[in-house]
Amino acid sequence: MTTIAMNNLWSYIQGLSLSARNQTWLAEQLIAASRQPKRKVHNKTKDVIPESFRCDPYEISPSGDPFFGDKRNVEYIRKRIKDSHADESKVVKTIHGHQELDKFLDSL
Repeated sequence: MTTIAMNNLWSYIQGLSLSARNQTWLAEQLIAASRQPKRKVHNKTKDVIPESFRCDPYEISPSGDPFFGDKRNVEYIRKRIKDSHADESKVVKTIHGHQELDKFLDSL
């Protein structure tokens, strides 16, 4: 949570009409929550990726999508982007016949 969000939350809590008993309860809950050990979130998707191919997905994707946690996926996307900018990469606008369709599908 950002500092601004925390300040807004604090202002909201201060604006509540709480009894002394409820204020005490809320304070105890906040203190208890801060003392509990943090639980690690287990990501099954990460376990599927061999350790030698793992990378930080947040370096590529702001959402941390596990797809970007695999170096092979990242390299494949980079290659496709590079190929799309190359001169030999041309899009077929009109496809005539099965051979051109097969050629186009193979180029994808």
